[in-house]
Amino acid sequence: MKHLSPPSQLVLRHQERFDDVPLLVVNAPEAEVAEALPVVSCWQWHAGFAERWKQQAPDIAHHFGASAPAAADAQAALVWLPKEKQLTWYVLDALRSVLPQGATIWLVGENRGGIKSIHKQFPETVTSAQKMAVGNHSLLIRTTIAECATEFSVDEHFAYVDLPQPEQAEPLHLASLPGVFAFPSIDTGSEILLQHLPHWQKGRLLDFACGHGVLGAWLNRQAPELEVTYLDVSALALKAAEKTLELNGLKGSCIASEGLQDNLGQFDYVVSHPPFHTGLATDYEIGKQFLRGIRSHLRVKGELWLVANRFLPWPELIEHAFGHCIRVAQDNKFAVYLAKRDR
Repeated sequence: MKHLSPPSQLVLRHQERFDDVPLLVVNAPEAEVAEALPVVSCWQWHAGFAERWKQQAPDIAHHFGASAPAAADAQAALVWLPKEKQLTWYVLDALRSVLPQGATIWLVGENRGGIKSIHKQFPETVTSAQKMAVGNHSLLIRTTIAECATEFSVDEHFAYVDLPQPEQAEPLHLASLPGVFAFPSIDTGSEILLQHLPHWQKGRLLDFACGHGVLGAWLNRQAPELEVTYLDVSALALKAAEKTLELNGLKGSCIASEGLQDNLGQFDYVVSHPPFHTGLATDYEIGKQFLRGIRSHLRVKGELWLVANRFLPWPELIEHAFGHCIRVAQDNKFAVYLAKRDR
C-alpha cells in the first residue's frame, strides 16, 4: 500500500466507514481502491487515470469527461480533492445533479492541498462537513447533499476572456473551465511564447498540453491554412479548447492523452508550455516523455517551440533529443526554447 498516494492510503485504512454503500469514485489516481471499496462507477477527467482504471477495474462503469456521469447504482460519492478550489465547487455542483437528496459525498485530500480549510467554505447546497479520519498527512471529510440540482450544464461554468491579438480585427476569444491551467485567462509564460512564435502559414501543428487552446488558436487565426491538433490530459481542458475554437470560428482535432500517441503522425511545428505537476506533486515525467518522443513526431526541418520555468531542466533534455537547444528569449522566470529536426 506504500506505493499509493497518501489520500488513497487513508481511504483504505478506513474502508469500513463506507458501509458497503455503492460508490461513484471521482478523480481517484489509483484503481487499487476499487478492490477494497464498493465502487460501482468512476468519473475521471485525467486521461491517464481513466486509462488505468479501465485496465485495472474493468467491471465497473467508466466515464471520462467534463460532466458527471449518471449515477446508475451509486448512492454516494468519494472524491479525491482536486488542487483547484474552483474545481471542487464545480464537482460538488455536478454531483448534486446525479445523486439523490441526502446522499453522502466523501472528500479526501492531502493537508497541503487545502482540505483542512476548504470545507469551511462549502456552499449551502451541501451540509456542513464532518471530519471523519486523519492520517498520512491527509484528511477524510463527509458532507451530504442538502439541495439537489435538476441538471448540470458545463456551459454555465465557462469563464470567458478576450485576448487582444495584433493584426486581427477581433480579439481572440478564450473559454476556460475550473481546473484548466491558468484559469480563467493565460499565464505569463504563454504570453512570452506568443510574443516570439513565428507566423507559419501552412502545415501541421501540434499544441501539446493545450489547456484552453490559446497557442493553437492564436496561430490558426494568423494562418487559416494551418492544420492544428490540440492534445491534453484533461477532459476539462479539451472541453474548453473546443469552446475556444467554436467562439473563434476555427476547426481542429482535440485528443485526450497523457502523452504522445504512436498514431499521431508527424507535424511541421509543435508548440507547448509543458506541465510539471501531477496534482500537488512536482512531476517532470510527462515533460520528459514528451521531449524523448517528440522528435519522431516532427518532420525533417520541423520545429519545436516551448516555454518553461527557467529552473526546470528542459534545455538539457531538448539538447539530448535534438543535439541542440536555442534559447530564444527569457525573463527572470521563463525561457523560450527552440529546437529543429535536422534529419
